[in-house]
Amino acid sequence: MSRLSKNIGYWVLKKRFGKISRDKSVQNFETASSAVIVFDTMLSDSLQPIKEFTKFLKKQQIKTSVLGHVNGKEIPQEMMLWPGIDFLTRKNVNWYGCPKGEIADAYFGKQPDMLFVIAFEENLTIEYLARLSLAKFKVGRFTENENDLDLMINLENKDCRVGYFLEQIKHYIHMLNPSK
Repeated sequence: MSRLSKNIGYWVLKKRFGKISRDKSVQNFETASSAVIVFDTMLSDSLQPIKEFTKFLKKQQIKTSVLGHVNGKEIPQEMMLWPGIDFLTRKNVNWYGCPKGEIADAYFGKQPDMLFVIAFEENLTIEYLARLSLAKFKVGRFTENENDLDLMINLENKDCRVGYFLEQIKHYIHMLNPSK
């Protein structure tokens, strides 16, 4: 992505984000009834931990959907075999990084109780998905960049594994005791 398109993408995101109004509330695994997991498919060994985390959420009786961002035109072969996951490819993103199309429209039409953002590097498309989501409680990795995450997990090791990150999410969310 060129520098110009990236700058325009961030400008449009900031403008659209200013118009978003969401109901914020602290959620844990007992209070949430729906969740969305957004992840960067470029993360190595991400599929198995995300599958396990999805199973964990479903055991908690949380209706869960998963959306992966592929930084390419085609979905990788090993990811096509996992049913129940949607993918955004370059075909589903405009020239400045904003998600578009049927999958993006369905995503932005949801108002889940929880949003889990699994991305460790700067990714404009995932930032669109995270910041424009109407989720009541947003969880992701700590960053000093502008964001609207409600719970950020600070990982000191930049080469962190997805499985470890998800375990940390479970640990800290179990500690939350939202007032009803």
